[in-house]
Amino acid sequence: MAVERKTFPVYANCEIALSTEQMNDGRWAVVASVRETTATAKRNIDLPVPAQRFDSKEAAEEYGLRMAKEWIDENTPKSV
Repeated sequence: MAVERKTFPVYANCEIALSTEQMNDGRWAVVASVRETTATAKRNIDLPVPAQRFDSKEAAEEYGLRMAKEWIDENTPKSV
């Protein structure tokens, strides 16, 4: 099994941390976290682990990024 971790800077003072893992059956899983930075604090928000599995690492990453961006859009102030 292969595990890969990447960080993607995005917007709203956030970055997305993704971990992808190739499962025993060859399909891929993804776990995403949002790291939010303010002037006085940093926080990590671990998003729910999706049950979906993907045929490629790229597809897993795309899903994780989309899920994390949706969380950012719904949960961070719009005037950041």
